[in-house]
Amino acid sequence: MSIEAADRLRVTMELMERLIRALDDLRENVLPKDPQLFAVMAEAPLEDLNRLRQELHGNVHDLTPPV
Repeated sequence: MSIEAADRLRVTMELMERLIRALDDLRENVLPKDPQLFAVMAEAPLEDLNRLRQELHGNVHDLTPPV
């Protein structure tokens, strides 16, 4: 694995962790008080998380040696 590829994976995973922490915070602090607001506020981080999952999958796929 190249250093550049490893850095891309690390950065992508760090971004995913931040988004998950943000969603967890919303779940703890917003959801109990206002479920509709939670749904609106969680939409963008969930979309970003899905995008990063696809990016991560692509990065891992690129690292897989051809058979």
